[in-house]
Amino acid sequence: RSYIECDGIRGKVTAISYQTTQIQTLEDTVIAFTNTTLFNKNFKNLTKNGNYEFLKIIVGVKYGTDVEVVRTLLMDATTKLLTKDNYNRPLVDPKRGISVTFDSFGDSSVNIALKQYVLVEERYAYIARAQELIYNTLNENNIEIPFPQRDVWIKQG
Repeated sequence: RSYIECDGIRGKVTAISYQTTQIQTLEDTVIAFTNTTLFNKNFKNLTKNGNYEFLKIIVGVKYGTDVEVVRTLLMDATTKLLTKDNYNRPLVDPKRGISVTFDSFGDSSVNIALKQYVLVEERYAYIARAQELIYNTLNENNIEIPFPQRDVWIKQG
């Protein structure tokens, strides 16, 4: 099974003919690209080098939070993501696993990244599971995920 992405549309290649390439999207619609259109655009062959693609999920935590505590909590929690798909393939590439790293300084948060290689066709379901797991883990451990706040000053006369 080959998966491609072109013009922001991702899907499984279901048929290739002399003139068109058909893909079935995750929304279960079929889209046909003319081959000349497809090959004149930048497109990604998501499964050319295997069934896994790199995925980085960013979460911001409050400044002053101990990053090592967050890393330990998330590494422990993400073991729940190391499951298999319906074909008994690991969702996360077992050779690479999941890493939790310091990503950047944000306007309102210190940004932590979960990095992993995930089965291409399981990407969106995996992201949803991972984000819920991250949120619940941080919430259960009273680690604040900040949101942007602005002070407004009103000057009179």
